[in-house]
Amino acid sequence: METIVSKQKLPIYFKPILWSYNFEKIDPERNSREVIVNTLNYGHLGHWFWIKKRYGKNVIDNIVGSRTGEIRVGAKKLAEIFFKNYE
Repeated sequence: METIVSKQKLPIYFKPILWSYNFEKIDPERNSREVIVNTLNYGHLGHWFWIKKRYGKNVIDNIVGSRTGEIRVGAKKLAEIFFKNYE
């Protein structure tokens, strides 16, 4: 039986905020933590809406809570407000 591999890629506008990674090799599912952390630290509102739609509030809340040292203090506070109030 053939295994189906997801060909889903990140939108190209994520490339600047993932500058320290090989963008073509990033898998949105396998590298979700890196995508979310970099989005919170360096992304704009369009990035934030994309991760909300893609990963959902619960996944993002979990990462915000567990990756405290990796997320800038200001970004963490903004994420807590944004994702709490954005349903």
